[in-house]
Amino acid sequence: MTCQKDLLPNGIRIVTEAIPHVRSVAVGIWVETGSRVEPESRGGISHLIEHLVFKGTDTRSAEAIASAIDSVGGQMDAFTAKEHTCFYVSVLDDHLTLAVDLLTDILMHPLFAASDIEKEKSVVLQEIKMVEDTADDLVHDLFAERVWAGHPLGRPILGRWDVVRDLQREVILRHFEEEYAPARIVVAAAGHLEHARVVDLFATRFNGFRREAATRQSAPPTIHPGVHVVSKPLEQVHLVLGFPGIAEASPERYALYLLNDVIGGSMSSRLFQEVRERQALAYSVHSGAQSYRDTGLLYIYAGTDAGNFAKVVRALMKELRALKKDGVRAEELKRAKEHLKGSLMLSLESTSSRMNRVAKQELRFGAFLSLDEMLGAIDRVRPEEVEALTERILDERQLSLLTLGPIDRRNLPHELAVS
Repeated sequence: MTCQKDLLPNGIRIVTEAIPHVRSVAVGIWVETGSRVEPESRGGISHLIEHLVFKGTDTRSAEAIASAIDSVGGQMDAFTAKEHTCFYVSVLDDHLTLAVDLLTDILMHPLFAASDIEKEKSVVLQEIKMVEDTADDLVHDLFAERVWAGHPLGRPILGRWDVVRDLQREVILRHFEEEYAPARIVVAAAGHLEHARVVDLFATRFNGFRREAATRQSAPPTIHPGVHVVSKPLEQVHLVLGFPGIAEASPERYALYLLNDVIGGSMSSRLFQEVRERQALAYSVHSGAQSYRDTGLLYIYAGTDAGNFAKVVRALMKELRALKKDGVRAEELKRAKEHLKGSLMLSLESTSSRMNRVAKQELRFGAFLSLDEMLGAIDRVRPEEVEALTERILDERQLSLLTLGPIDRRNLPHELAVS
């Protein structure tokens, strides 16, 4: 597999990975903008723009865009994150030109018609309500709001209902022009392709596309430890428990991947085995690592009924304390390494996954890490590195907990009954 990179005259970066044995190609336009850069008065604007670019361009209606991709059996979609936005297409290699045409058209020539803006606001407001009805999604938004209080990372990507409702067309246009500029754009492609052809296709369509990116001021967030209880009449109590993590480019990232795998990142993890398999206290329990350019979180999620809530919290804390006291066992670390390496290699069977990988590596490091380099980095993590990270991260003075469901503060285990 061959990875290559080029820089267009206007500053757009193009990264590709050629995979000769497949017949498909995945192409994405990644923009280094997301909910983190939004002023509070524009919260949710990046996500709304993600919707609006599909509503029509100077030459294509929304129906024409959908018909064009459906007519070749392709897929076209987008997503907004805290620090980036992506528009992507997956097609057979014969239809690469169409994919490039569609992606560049929606990015460079969106109409943002006033009537479409009002209709799409209504769609997004329904999406916000859907999250409010989906407790295992909502609990993560509520947790972020508390743990990163007062910082844009703590705001929901979808935005708040009243802010989205009041966004005006001129504000949307100004934000689009300030943020969706060549210096912030990475084009990523993976599959049956020739790098030179991909560069030529995008260079032709991006010819004349020049726009200065607005200057930003963004400070790292401060973690706000504490215990928060949000009462809501649900069938289960949903909880997120978290500790400060690390930035996405940190040299310790591979040690964190392994620590997360041991805690709750797999079916053989400590939390899955103890909370679900041995005590049968929850159907869903897992851990995860969120990393951004200057900060991160290690979190645990679980859902259980109110009667078992205290038992679940005690089980979680018991396992975390044992891990910090005794460290990761040699066989656990070995198993975690094999699990991570296997998951990584299995992901290489998807052109979409590989397109995502080369894009994120360009955004994070400005370079491409080969599979062998990543596998080697996992293998080289020493037990003492994981132990040092465990000692630093699992600091109960920095613990944050949020619960959502049919309990109040009287239901908290004694050791967590603090403000």
